[in-house]
Amino acid sequence: MTFRMMGPHERGRFAPEAWGLLVSLRGAGVLNAAELEHLIDRAMAQIDGRIALDDLRSVMEGAGYDEGQAPDQTVVH
Repeated sequence: MTFRMMGPHERGRFAPEAWGLLVSLRGAGVLNAAELEHLIDRAMAQIDGRIALDDLRSVMEGAGYDEGQAPDQTVVH
């Protein structure tokens, strides 16, 4: 599995909790690499300013992703 680092344009946008959720879902196998990138792009396009955990969850719900599929809900920072 590859490790996804935040780019400079993402670092200022994602709250640590929101990024941690994406990383944990990827690590749990709920998201593949393409789905992860899709959610990152979608969140950045739909949310103005800082992307909080609740914002990300709304974007995921709108895109049809269910974070409840993850066996471990630990948020990684």
